[in-house]
Parts: sequence; structure tokens; C-alpha cells
Amino acid sequence: MPHSPDSLRLINARIYRSADDMRPANTLVTRKGAIHWVGDRKDAPEADRTIDMQGATVIVGLTDAHVHLFAIANERQQIQLNGPGVRAVADVLDHVAVAASGNPSAQWIRAVGFDENNLAESRYPTRDEIDAVAPNHPVIIRRFCGHTAILNSAALKLLQINEGVSDPPSGSFGRDTSGRLNGSAKESAAEAVFRAIPAIDPAMMAAALRETIEDSIRMGLTAAVEAAVGFTSGFDDEFMVWNLLRQDTSFSPIRLGFMYQLDPKDAAARGFTPRRDPDWQAMTLKFFADGIVGARTAAVSKPFADTNSQGFFMHDEADLERVIVDAHLGGWQTATHCVGDRACACVISAFEKSERALPGQDRRHRIEHYFCPPDGGLARMKALGALIVTQPSFLARMRRSILAAFGPDAHSKYPARSVIDAGVTYVGSSDAPTGHVSPWVGMANAVDRGASLGAPIGANEALTRRQAVGSYMHGGAFAMKQEDWRGTLVPGMAADFIAIDRDPFDASTDLAATNVLMTVLRGTVRHDTLSAAAKMPAEAY
Repeated sequence: MPHSPDSLRLINARIYRSADDMRPANTLVTRKGAIHWVGDRKDAPEADRTIDMQGATVIVGLTDAHVHLFAIANERQQIQLNGPGVRAVADVLDHVAVAASGNPSAQWIRAVGFDENNLAESRYPTRDEIDAVAPNHPVIIRRFCGHTAILNSAALKLLQINEGVSDPPSGSFGRDTSGRLNGSAKESAAEAVFRAIPAIDPAMMAAALRETIEDSIRMGLTAAVEAAVGFTSGFDDEFMVWNLLRQDTSFSPIRLGFMYQLDPKDAAARGFTPRRDPDWQAMTLKFFADGIVGARTAAVSKPFADTNSQGFFMHDEADLERVIVDAHLGGWQTATHCVGDRACACVISAFEKSERALPGQDRRHRIEHYFCPPDGGLARMKALGALIVTQPSFLARMRRSILAAFGPDAHSKYPARSVIDAGVTYVGSSDAPTGHVSPWVGMANAVDRGASLGAPIGANEALTRRQAVGSYMHGGAFAMKQEDWRGTLVPGMAADFIAIDRDPFDASTDLAATNVLMTVLRGTVRHDTLSAAAKMPAEAY
């Protein structure tokens, strides 16, 4: 665990106490893991260690309020299909072929990050095409969203998925024009597949999670919410790995929050109750209302522009309402994946029913995504004190899919400015690996609405820089109910902050290209590229 002096003094910096601070300070002092003093250097108290920040900007450490750290760690050990060299189905098949040639027969070939929107053919590889390059290996390709799997014949056989298989509720197995399985599985069918394949060794996963969290520190994150324990490989397998990491006393992670992908009854049966631990929080249950835009499975009221589909709910609407109300009564915050307007309206109704059943609890129930806003939804959310947690990098990453799915209506999707104007708390996040892992790219996309790839999507929903950066500085802390002790740089608050190479509020700078020079967590320097100055004794100043 990194050593921390009792106190630090940062000088020669531009220190923003919050995203709304218009008069930055130049000196900051910490003491015993908390902010002790912020102001002008001439008035600053002494400290054990002084660091010359060389003009760097210092802001609050960032929170990614919706990220899949386990999935990112899982992907580290698999074939990556999201690189610049994957631009056609043939490129996907080449990657699979290379893996098959280098591994023993019958060993699973796992590939991740697949996005057909990046391919010239704009389609999935077929079961037969994968069979041709890997006939003796079971192959599974995970679409970047995590809601779709693509399998070859060997994988289908091992999983005992035959031609007579029926589609499960809220899911489907793809078939070609003759009715034969084509290897694709969506939503609940894909989820069952991901649960059925062999899990990666827990010790290896714990090590990969450590690396993933260290990477997040270097990007400026000091807190994150794991957005669904159980989403990648099942709850028990994932929970075991997280516990291995928690038991590792040599590792000091970022401040973590966890959403358990469990029904309230399942959570109770396991002995779980909401836990507000400042470093290892578990107060949230995660539910899925509907599907996604990319697969056209989101529950929308108007058919998608390129299909006759209106998507579907992942569970019966009455059951969805029941689990949300039960969770509320049990003291849990809820976080519900909602993409379509039908789904969002249903979940807001469940929030209202929860509030009537047990009012005044300040649960801060969350809607994740809020892609297609229902009529009147924001006013209802404000009245409830509910939160909208969005992923602005989707505007660039899913640009092609959004425009195809909604046509001219695309510009009314994924609201941001209107959320804030309505008085609803807007929280920025990544949803990585589905969204871009960098918070800086997410902030930039919130400001430019994906304009780096063409005309902005919904330009009138663009945020100011202060709103975008603030959604990661303060928004995540508020979503985790930690705003009373972290999220601003004022005396008494947690000494969780970062130094960056530019002023994020200066419109002339490239927000997406921001470099994090230093990350301080609990008063301890965890990442530092100003090490030469950091090693100088305090008396040198």
C-alpha cells in the first residue's frame, strides 16, 4: 500500500474547488487524508511534504458512476476486436483463426469488443464462417454492449443448443432464411450463454481487476460504481473475485460502489443489506427494464426507423415494478437499465409507487441511460428526486446505430441539457467497455454531442464544459450519497483530487486529450508524473 505523509502542500497550481469555482486558488494543504486548507500560498500552513505543481490544474477526483470494471478486466484476457485493424468480417475471422492456430483443440476461443457498425459489411460473422476458420474450437464472440453473443457450431454443441431450441422470454437465437441457427444470441439468450461458458480462473481475474483499477487511477478516477455484479459471468463467480480483491491487504483500491444484479428476495436470502461503506459501498440493486438500441430491443413506443420492431421488456412490467418497490422498501437504492421511452415510463411509475408506499427516504433511485425520454418524464423524475445516469461517449461510439435506429428523431435522444434545465440530477459515466473508458472522452462528447464524427446529435442538448466536468466531479459523489464528504475541494472534504495538464474549463483546450499528471486518493499520491519535483524536500521552497 502506498505510504502517505500526514500532510501535503501543493503549490504553484490552479485549484478549482468545484466545477462552479470561478476564482481558483494556487495552494492546497491536506492533513490526514482530508483537505485542510485552500487559498493563496503566502497564507498556507506548513506540511510534511511540498509539491510544486508547475502550473497544473487541480480538480476533484472523478467518479465513474456506471462502469463494468469486471468486464474490462475480463476482456484483458481475450481477443480484442475493437482495434483499428478490424474493419471487415474477414478481419474478425483472421483474429479467430490466429487464436485457434495457437491453442489446443477444444479450448475455448473468446473474443470481445465486436461492433458490426465498424465493419464494411455492417453485419455479424455467421456460424459457418467461424466454423471455416476454427472448426475444432468452441468460439464465442461478445458484442461490445454485452447483450449479444455469436457462437460457432462447436460452441453450440458444447452448450447443447440445438436446432430445436426455443427462444427464451426476452431473448432470441438468430436464424438464417432457412430457419437454421446462425450462431447469434441476443438479450436473455446471450446472458444464458455467457453464464454457461467456463469461468476464467478467479486469481487471474483478481489480478486483472487490480490492473484495471490502477489504469483507472491513471485516468483520474478516484471512485467508481461497478454497474452490475453478475452481468459478465454470473453473480457468484464475480462476487468471489471481488472478495479476493477485498481480502488483499496490499491493495488500496479507489472508492468502490457495487450494484448487485439480484432480485430483492435473492439479496435477502444471501444475507445482504444495504451498506454505506465509504470505500466498499453496496447499497444498490441493478435491474434491466429493456434491451438496447443496437439490437433494436429497447422498448420504444414508436417503431425503429429501420425495422418494424418496438423492442421489448426484459421482464413482465408488473414484475419489474414489484422488484423496484420491494427494493425501495428494503432500503436499497435501485439502478435500472432503461433505454426506450416505454421502459423509462414504466420505471418512473414504479418509483412513484415506491414513494407512495414509503415516502421521504431519499433513495436516489437511478435510471441508467434514459436514451428515449418519455413525455413528462423529467418533471416526474424531479418530483421524485430520482437521478439520470448517462454515458455521453455513446453519442460517438454508437453514432451509426443511433442514426439508423431513429432517423430524424435521433436528435431528440439521449438528453442532457434538458435534464439539467428540468432540475434533475445529471450524472456522467462511461458504461465501459460499452462506452469509451476515458472520462475525458465522455466529457468531450457531452459538450460536442459526438461532433468529432460528423454533425452533432441533438446539438441543443450539449452541455457546457463546467456542466460536463461537474457531472463527473460532483455527480457521481451525489449518486453514491457521498457528497457530504467528497466531491469538492474545501476544508474537511476527502483529499481525493487530480492534477491535469490543461484547464478543462478553457474552451481553447482539447478536453478529450487531457492528461492526468497526478492522482491523490485519501491524501496519498497514487499516480505521479511530476515525480522529480515531488521528491524535493519541503525546505527547498
